[in-house]
Amino acid sequence: MVGILEKPNKVIDYQRYFQSNTSTPLWKLKGPGRLGGPARKGFVFLYFGSLALGLTGSIYGVSNMARGKKN
Repeated sequence: MVGILEKPNKVIDYQRYFQSNTSTPLWKLKGPGRLGGPARKGFVFLYFGSLALGLTGSIYGVSNMARGKKN
């Protein structure tokens, strides 16, 4: 419990970091809690792949319902 209580509070530092006037978009920053390199590309690919698969399935289901197909 002592380790948790003696940690410095970095909230103000993080707030200054994210509110600083930079021309770099937030998704390109390499800060605390940010993914960079090949891990980021993998997660982005997985996210958009899942999104595309879900949208395709939804459109397929709605089109079948509109046509009156049961199976």
